[in-house]
Amino acid sequence: MSRRAIGLMAAACMAAVLLGGCKRRPLTTQDNNVIVSIDFDYDIVNYTVPADPEMMRVVFFNDDEGDFSSHAFTPARGGYASVMPMETYHVMAYNFDTESVVWDNEYNRDGITASTNEIPENYRSRLKSRATRYDDELIVFEPDHHFVANEPQTYVPIRSVGSAPVTIEMKASTIVETWKLYIDRIQGMEYVASVAGVISGLARAKTLADGEKTGETASVFFETLSMDSDGKVEVVFNTFGYLPAQRQIVTLVVTDLSGEGFEFDFDVSDQFVNNPEQIIRINTDKVIIDEPDTPGDGGGGLSPDIDDWEDIEADIEI
Repeated sequence: MSRRAIGLMAAACMAAVLLGGCKRRPLTTQDNNVIVSIDFDYDIVNYTVPADPEMMRVVFFNDDEGDFSSHAFTPARGGYASVMPMETYHVMAYNFDTESVVWDNEYNRDGITASTNEIPENYRSRLKSRATRYDDELIVFEPDHHFVANEPQTYVPIRSVGSAPVTIEMKASTIVETWKLYIDRIQGMEYVASVAGVISGLARAKTLADGEKTGETASVFFETLSMDSDGKVEVVFNTFGYLPAQRQIVTLVVTDLSGEGFEFDFDVSDQFVNNPEQIIRINTDKVIIDEPDTPGDGGGGLSPDIDDWEDIEADIEI
C-alpha cells in the first residue's frame, strides 16, 4: 500500500473518531442577579413600628476602597439586585422613604451620612427670642426612624442562568433614638395656647456604614399638644443621640392666650447619661403662666402672633 493511501486511510479514521466524539452543548449565559433578603430589628425603646418601610435602597460598595459599584431599590423585605460577580462587596441597605431624613455623599461608603434639615423661618418664629439667642445655633427637625443594614466582606460568585441563586441575608436596625420628656408641671395651664421648644447638645448626623455620630452639634425642635388640665406635659422626640461633650439644655417656650411668650431653661445633661429607659423628667413648680391682662389677637394655637416675650431665669431643681 502506498504512503498516499495510508495517509488517506488515517485521515478518514481520525475524522470518524472526531465525529463520533462530538456532542451538542447549549451555550450558557452569566446571571448577575442576586437576591437580597432583609429582616428588621423592631425592638425600639419608646417606639412601636407601625409598618415596614415602603422602599429600601441596596448599595454595593467595593469592600476595600468603599467606592460605589451598583445599587437597586427594593421592597422592604428585599428583592433582586444586579452586581458584577467574582468581587467582594460591602453591601448596605437603608429605607428610602423617610419624611425628614436626608443623605449626603450617597455614593461613598465611608462618607454617606443621614441628617435632617434646618427648620424654616415660620418654625423659628414659634421660638421667637429663643431662636435668635445664639446666632450660630443650628436648629433642625427631629429625624424619622431610619433603618440601616450592613454586610461587609460579601463575596458574590459567578453563576449561570438556571443555577441556584445567590442570596444575601441582611438585618436592619434603626440609627435613631426615641426619648420621652415629662414636665410636671405648668401652672396656669388654662392660659396656655401652645408649648414648643428645643433641646440643645444633640448630634446632627450619623454615618450609615458604622452608625457613628459625626460630632456636628444641633438643637432639635419639638412641639407638643399632649397637655392635660393639671399642667403635665409630655414630649416625645427622636434624635441621632446626644454629644457627651455638650450640655443638653431643654428650652420650653410657652405661649399664652394673648400671644405673649415665656421661656424656661432646664439643664438635663445628667439625665442623658446611662439612661436605658430614655425618659427625662423635669419636676418643677417654677413654670407659672399668669392670666393675661388682655386676650389680645395672637390667635393662640400653633401659630400665634408673638411680640412681647419674657425671659425667665431661675434655679430649678430637677
